Amino acid sequence: MIWREYAKQLKEVLALDGSPVGVAFSDTPSSNGKGDKIMACTAIYKAARKKATFNVSVQTCSCPGGTTSLGLAAPSPERAASVRKFLIEGEKFSSCNASFFRSRALSQGQPPLGVSKYVIIGPLEEFELNPDLVLFLCNPAQASRLVTLSTFETGIPLQAQLSGSTCSGAIAFPLSTGRINVTFIDNSSRHLVKGFKDSDLIYSVPYFYVRSIVESIPLSTAGTAQPGMNYNEIMKK
Repeated sequence: MIWREYAKQLKEVLALDGSPVGVAFSDTPSSNGKGDKIMACTAIYKAARKKATFNVSVQTCSCPGGTTSLGLAAPSPERAASVRKFLIEGEKFSSCNASFFRSRALSQGQPPLGVSKYVIIGPLEEFELNPDLVLFLCNPAQASRLVTLSTFETGIPLQAQLSGSTCSGAIAFPLSTGRINVTFIDNSSRHLVKGFKDSDLIYSVPYFYVRSIVESIPLSTAGTAQPGMNYNEIMKK
């Protein structure tokens, strides 16, 4: 399972506080996964920092918005209305119904409805299934290195979507677009999941990018390569 070796190397090179997190969409649960009632943002945190694996399903996802964002169930009209009301009047993330509508209609990441029965979230070095996504719970300096490693081979700039819920930005967007994304972890997740640090963000990578990231480590100074010239030499020219 090559992704387990990738996990060890990435954790060491980036000096992560915790583990890279694997995410897989599957119709069968992982044998080492828990079936606890849990929010997706909590599962991401516990996978990274507590090395726990979760089989998240429509029965175990405890967040209505997360159930939709993970594609586990389409909301009923009544549930959709209550979520909208909560985001406007409760969390106060949108100013009005129109603002809420635009935030959904203009989002490039769409919920993967009907893709699978389970969303498996766990530490990558213990992951059983071929992951669909790899998430890094990291700080801005580590994310900066990941941006360079992600673009080292292709040179193609990243296009991130920074708004939206934690699970939407970290899972739904990269899965549905095939693009790397960054989420700053929304205020509700930070309130409800006490372990998140102020400096934490989530850098989400479709798994097919990971080989390029790992192979770029010895070639780039964002990895382990040494500079070909120092900054004094550059500034003299």
